[in-house]
Amino acid sequence: MKNNTLSSLLSGRLDNPLWRLHHLYWIEDKSGHLQRFRPNGAQLRLHRNLWHRNVVLKARQLGISTYVALLMLDHCLFTPNFHAGIIDKTLPDAEQKLEKVRFAWEHLDYVPPNATREDRALAFLGALLKQRSGVQRRNEWHPSTDARNKLAFANGSDIRLGTNLRGGTLQLLHVSELAHVSVHAPWRAREIRTGAVNTVPSEGTIILESTHEGGRYGVNYEMTVQAMENSARSELSPLDFRFFFFSWFDNPDYAIKGCAGWSDALAAYFEKLETQHGLRLSHAQKLWYARMERTMGAAMRQEYPSTADEAFSTGNDGAIYGAQIALLRESGRIGASFHYNPQEPLYSAWDLGLSDHTAIWLVQHYGGNVYWLNHYSANQLPLEHFAAKIHEWQRRYGPVSTHFLPHDAAHRDPHGQSYVESLAHCGISAVRVVPRTPDVWRGINNLRVLLARSWFHPDTLMQRVAPSGVKEPSGLTCLEMYRSAPPSASGAFRDAPVHDAASHSADAARMFAEALSHGLVSPLHFTRKRALM
Repeated sequence: MKNNTLSSLLSGRLDNPLWRLHHLYWIEDKSGHLQRFRPNGAQLRLHRNLWHRNVVLKARQLGISTYVALLMLDHCLFTPNFHAGIIDKTLPDAEQKLEKVRFAWEHLDYVPPNATREDRALAFLGALLKQRSGVQRRNEWHPSTDARNKLAFANGSDIRLGTNLRGGTLQLLHVSELAHVSVHAPWRAREIRTGAVNTVPSEGTIILESTHEGGRYGVNYEMTVQAMENSARSELSPLDFRFFFFSWFDNPDYAIKGCAGWSDALAAYFEKLETQHGLRLSHAQKLWYARMERTMGAAMRQEYPSTADEAFSTGNDGAIYGAQIALLRESGRIGASFHYNPQEPLYSAWDLGLSDHTAIWLVQHYGGNVYWLNHYSANQLPLEHFAAKIHEWQRRYGPVSTHFLPHDAAHRDPHGQSYVESLAHCGISAVRVVPRTPDVWRGINNLRVLLARSWFHPDTLMQRVAPSGVKEPSGLTCLEMYRSAPPSASGAFRDAPVHDAASHSADAARMFAEALSHGLVSPLHFTRKRALM
């Protein structure tokens, strides 16, 4: 009877990967209960449209990692000598994903309570799969290799994990949370792109899935944007990445019952989603979003985006100017194409680096507002290079009234010359050294106040390629990415901003805020001849 039932059940089905995913594997649900894996809407859309190379931009908790884990197991069970790899932000995170694979394999022969005839037939099939793919030890079946960083099977297939997989060849590579790696360990993100991605041949499959962080900069952002641009192409090569976006409302669980309402600001936001994006949300979905936003705050649109563009907003933990930048975006003051005022003074604000980044902002301040016109930064270049940039700006905009430099610009080098004197030799005069602020957070708060009445020209959003060939983040991106240091390993709070690629331009912007607070910004008006074209 069992064999007849099994034959009837499997007739023409076992060769169908989607049928196998629907019937063979068990997972633990969020409550810790066993349930047979049934792909949800997001998982099905990804499976049915999966390409050789895929970028998945998503909201939290949509089950994409679970789907990929079971897809790996399915390939390993039904394809001899199939090699898969998992990369995550940390080894413990990667181990958790491998544990999902191990759990599903161990429960292939699971018979649930009150089992149906189909349940028993599938459990019998699962037992056969375990015998075929495992080895027997002490009357129990086990994978041929069962280690924390590798799971291997008797048919030569295996799944291994790491924080970067450079060696060997993989037929399926899963890279999870590349956005987090791009922000917190950019060198490793570059290694993943140049190393691990190249372990997969063109006929293989790569799935990069992440909830984005880091704004509009970094390896994950670059690869996501490339995939988004590919969406307009009618045909993709096996080496082109296909783009997938899964919003918070792709999860049907993100809805709650109730009659309560939400703020006028959220009502306007929901209306914008409907009118501009054609998104129709139920009352229960809107209520869930409103309640969740109370907890998430500025991070809501990054962690639970409604549109792909929202995911690039900066609400990540520790973002120092994230809330201010988000409000400026909402009000349309970022990327606004305005003309500079030739009747008002121009200023430059600097952060200096001798063997490090140097960053410069071009700014106007009048009428109670601050207009950020342009931005430039580069690394390990001589002073003459930055002086040439100032001269270029002056040919375009007109003379710069004052150049604000940090306090260490007055320090003399071993040859007895200060940075101010060196700039004078390069034809840059009218330099003012801004007194040192004892507490960096006082200067940061000065800039926060200033950002509330700021406008950012499109030139400040441009990502430029430095003379070295390295892509530099835009000025606005640096402000978005500037963040406070996370707690130490012991949990102790560290009251300091992170010093990274974003900090130099953020410090240069802070220099203008501090100059203003010290009364160094002239209120006088004077006439200029040139206007911004």
